[in-house]
Amino acid sequence: MNSRTFIKLVCALAFSVVMTGTAQAGDLQAGAARVTITPTADEFPFQAGRELPYVGVHDDLYARSLVVDDGSGHRVAIVVVEATTVPNAKTAVESIAKEAGIPEANVLLSATHTHNSLIVSYHGGEPGAVHQKEMERIAGAIVEATRQAVKNLQPAHIAFGRGEAYVNINNGEAIYGEASMRGWSDPKGFSDKTLDVVRVTGVTGDPIAALLNYATHAEVMFRSATKEGGYEVSGDLPGAVSHLLEGSKNGAPVVLFTSGAEGDQLPLFKSLQPGGNLDNSDEGAGGWALLDVQARRLANSVLEIVKTMPAGSSSGTVAAVTGTVTCPGKRREMPPEPRSDAPIPPVVIPISVFRLNDLTLASVAADLSSSIGMSMKKAAPDPHTTVVTVAAGMVGYVLSDDAYAHPSHGVKGSTLAPGCAENALTQKLVEMEKETK
Repeated sequence: MNSRTFIKLVCALAFSVVMTGTAQAGDLQAGAARVTITPTADEFPFQAGRELPYVGVHDDLYARSLVVDDGSGHRVAIVVVEATTVPNAKTAVESIAKEAGIPEANVLLSATHTHNSLIVSYHGGEPGAVHQKEMERIAGAIVEATRQAVKNLQPAHIAFGRGEAYVNINNGEAIYGEASMRGWSDPKGFSDKTLDVVRVTGVTGDPIAALLNYATHAEVMFRSATKEGGYEVSGDLPGAVSHLLEGSKNGAPVVLFTSGAEGDQLPLFKSLQPGGNLDNSDEGAGGWALLDVQARRLANSVLEIVKTMPAGSSSGTVAAVTGTVTCPGKRREMPPEPRSDAPIPPVVIPISVFRLNDLTLASVAADLSSSIGMSMKKAAPDPHTTVVTVAAGMVGYVLSDDAYAHPSHGVKGSTLAPGCAENALTQKLVEMEKETK
């Protein structure tokens, strides 16, 4: 059997599907809440591997929850945590489902992917004392935020809007490979500028929550020494945008920032600048101004979309379906895996679909490249399809096939072989959206 035939066979494997049933239209209710997960003073200074130490907190981190109920026995919980990834994903989903009184398939749990979290240096294995404390705090906060969101349920309207924002750029790895890490990006490379906004309001029009989706790594301040020769904890770009909108009269009390397909996307400006043809430069504390400028641009783009959004519907349906896509794997090169003659296991990518009326949230547990995300949205039966990445159970980088032509940290760090994921994920999304009708 040749490799091409093997890939086709693996991609064609049946995947598990759990569907919670097709809902009858009812009166929508929604509730939202946020709970802090900010590290405490006794956790500093914290030495993260070979990096400089974390010496304090610049801005608070949160777990945010939005619960939507269609009044006919169907409910979903959307929880976003300001962390690099979701720790202890399976247990976290189970605990949210129990608190909200819903099947696990009805939980969408994702991370903003901020790179200024204390667990950015945790890559599995036995956690140290600080990592353990962080994970326990997150575990408690996502349950508490969900509990409060359920308690806050009230009659609601839900509306969807789509526009564009210009604070991201292709990281250049598909062209330059590892050279992109030395300062190169690709202004002409594929970059999804789409900005999606879901607005939830009460019957009087007062905002309850907003959900945003945009494709960029949250690393404006990553590895920038901003205080006492060390790093500071920050929600980075997603946290700054949520903070601005939660403090705006035209925003919402709870703003959930979800990551779009950002596996090959960077913020336009970073505080730590690889020099390229110049010397490397770290803006240090001055980098917070760069963060603020980009956050304000993105938040203003959100508010421009809100201006044109309809009032939304007060009735509708909620449905969810979850499954997996299986693709051939490869050996990870960074960090290198031990040499072995054992067969390379396939990669199982969790994918879920959540429908709120004519809005579909497609959740992928991966650091997905932007072109794959766009392919999924283009093929989706529902025109209002939003692709949420860095979901619970993340398998790492899932990149477009062209990225494999160049050695980059994304390709070297991935356990996924090329030739399967884009078509498989797109096909399964189409099938799963049809199942929620």
